[in-house]
Amino acid sequence: MKLIKLFTVGLMIFSLLLATACSNSASSTKADKVTLKYWSMWNKGEAQQIVIQKIIDDYEKANPNVDIDVQWMGRQVLAKVRTASLSNDAPDLTDKSFDELMGTLISKDLTEPLNDLLEKQIPNEKVPFESVLIDNLLEKVTYKDNVVFIPYEVINSGFHYNEKLFKELGVSAPKTWDEFVSIGKKMKSEGIAPLAQDGNIDFYNAYYYYWLTNRILGPSKFKEAAGDKTGASWDDPGFLQAAEKIEEIVKAGFFMEGYQGSQYPAAQTAWAQGKSGMTLNGSWLSKETSSYAPAGFSYRAFPFPQVEGGKGDYHSTEFYLIGWTVPKGGNVGSAKDFLAFAMQKKYQQELSGKSSVISSRKDIPAPETLKDFKSMIETSTGYHPVYDGLREAYPEWWKTVFLPLDDKLVFGEITASDFIKELKAQSIKYWQKN
Repeated sequence: MKLIKLFTVGLMIFSLLLATACSNSASSTKADKVTLKYWSMWNKGEAQQIVIQKIIDDYEKANPNVDIDVQWMGRQVLAKVRTASLSNDAPDLTDKSFDELMGTLISKDLTEPLNDLLEKQIPNEKVPFESVLIDNLLEKVTYKDNVVFIPYEVINSGFHYNEKLFKELGVSAPKTWDEFVSIGKKMKSEGIAPLAQDGNIDFYNAYYYYWLTNRILGPSKFKEAAGDKTGASWDDPGFLQAAEKIEEIVKAGFFMEGYQGSQYPAAQTAWAQGKSGMTLNGSWLSKETSSYAPAGFSYRAFPFPQVEGGKGDYHSTEFYLIGWTVPKGGNVGSAKDFLAFAMQKKYQQELSGKSSVISSRKDIPAPETLKDFKSMIETSTGYHPVYDGLREAYPEWWKTVFLPLDDKLVFGEITASDFIKELKAQSIKYWQKN
């Protein structure tokens, strides 16, 4: 009986020790597991979301000790990231446009530097991370000498047109404003509205004044004038000249009839259906309109024309970048490892192809519909942010002062000279209050 009792006690002790060992082993395994929290700008079902999810799945298979907790939050993601950052509960990784990230996180010192990622090798390619990116691209997205943003998508803007229509009219892509106006007049003589414009999108209307100031005065001058609290910068005749160019095409009837009240995407759809000749918009337009375009439609684009005597360079192009950043306090090491993995050519090719976007990798050809926009980037003598970075630098001035006045100018409700007078007066008043 004593032997039985001793055996029973011994078995209980062994079981307890075994359970404790298993528990410690499980705790150790759990402790070794790394969770990378990623809040993304994409919604479920979008082409970018589908490809990025595949990258995440493949990364987790290759790195079983890492679990990526991704939340598809949509375009309002940065509001949530900023709130979380201020309470020290930010994700380890997020993505959005560089301009928006600059305004909400980067300029507030709420991101981590990623400098040493540039020398890290791309998995399965044995080349440094930095070497695969479009030349000089990272120079425009540094902050306080630190790389804080990794782009994976490049967007720019210009005039879209159907090459088939241009050939029928016997015209080619213009390089100067005078050539552009001449083509517009040719289209009108053939009964074709030269320009499509969804007037209810105020920031689409703003493309004209922003690009004209860029070509006439050069990059950054528009932004500098907006931030001039004295309003004196608006006295530069270049700003009036830009407004006069818009007044010129409005009076010439270049815009489609009823454009002032056109509701997106009515005008761009009409353009794709051949009811107008050109439209000034972002490089995403071909993707948005492809289902409306007839067979044989040939997507082409040209840069905003040079203005004679202007200081701006015809080959200076806009860059609007979508990419990743690591919020302050994030797991930098794991995030950089994932980013190197995600930038593999096979994934970026898929992202470019399925999303119809220009990749930040220089060795990935653009989709056929974007070949002209890719050429603008490759031949660029310099980059500048969309709208000169005004939306991020002075968001309230942009919304309350500029956009309403610009709409009036584009709609022909105000003259060029009155536009400048009002812009100056309202800017002075704005800065007095702010």
